Amino acid sequence: MEPRIGTLTVERFRALRQLKIDGLGRVNLVTGRNNTGKSSVLEALRILASDASPSVISSILRFREEDVGEMEESSRPLDAEGLFQLSSLFHGFPQFSVELESIVIASNGGQRPMKLSMEAGWFSEEWDPDGSRKLVPQPRELFGEGDALPALVIEAGGARRIMALDTFRRYPYRSRPFRSDFADESRLPCVFVSPYGGERTATLGPLWDKIALSDREKDVVEALRIIDPEISAVSMVGGEGPRETRRAIVRAADVPRPVPLRSFGDGLNRLFGIVLSLVNAKDGLLLIDEFENGMHHTVQTDVWRAVFRLARSLNIQVVATSHSWDSIEAFQKAASEDPAEGVLIRLSRKGEDVVPTLFREDELAVATRDRIEVR
Repeated sequence: MEPRIGTLTVERFRALRQLKIDGLGRVNLVTGRNNTGKSSVLEALRILASDASPSVISSILRFREEDVGEMEESSRPLDAEGLFQLSSLFHGFPQFSVELESIVIASNGGQRPMKLSMEAGWFSEEWDPDGSRKLVPQPRELFGEGDALPALVIEAGGARRIMALDTFRRYPYRSRPFRSDFADESRLPCVFVSPYGGERTATLGPLWDKIALSDREKDVVEALRIIDPEISAVSMVGGEGPRETRRAIVRAADVPRPVPLRSFGDGLNRLFGIVLSLVNAKDGLLLIDEFENGMHHTVQTDVWRAVFRLARSLNIQVVATSHSWDSIEAFQKAASEDPAEGVLIRLSRKGEDVVPTLFREDELAVATRDRIEVR
């Protein structure tokens, strides 16, 4: 079956002034040196798949510590350059008070052609009798004067939407009810695994609930057995009380009672996070940042094999990043067993541009055999 996304185009987003990756496979590994935009590619895919939902953009900003924090006084005016961190989404970290070229993220050549744009806008606010807010466009020249507010203007899925700055301000409370201008729903199923995914198994509870008591449980257990063959079952417990967090527990043949998954080390927790996310991404995208984190190189080939198998059976397209030669070589071994599915993408910087080089099938084998610079 054709991958969800065949070609990805990103313009003026983060480190990517203009990037086009043509020929994505079902399972893709993105490599490159630091500051070549590997994580930016994953962020662009998350934004595209979600139609730029507020929760996704907020999550991206928080992870990079670019989000707008709480204000001691909610009535304090917004500071465009000091607080409006959404400008960090635009290429070159421009000032938001100047005219910015739009961010464009698009995909085509696959099952789900998609396109969205994000541009800066300035608005004043009006309130309806029911307490809902209406944003009225204002000239850019008025920004910083009076009640002019900064916002992102999103065009996606045939709709034009406005995402005001205070959507991202984390107040302990709101003085007025607020109705979001966005429907916070994904256009394409998309699950993201952060570089530290699996370290806090409590965050994986909602993913577990979606596959509990289904055939997907067997896939998760089978994957965990790559690291510890004695494991026979896994589950999530806890969370009943307001202060009680959920945790993963496992049953192993050499242990007399169920024990926390955390007891088995970071590698098993990382694998649990990846595979649980994978089985939740059916018919969509799975994005993994720094695939190899926490996993010993001796198990990575088998983990990649499990990723290839489940991606094919569940109709999932996988895009992962890595800067590890061990991970690249493990990916090549797994891809060689299913050569039509795997693509290695090296990002390299040339001036202001990031240039992709794709390796597949025989090219990937030669690249890893001869240690061609792919990182």
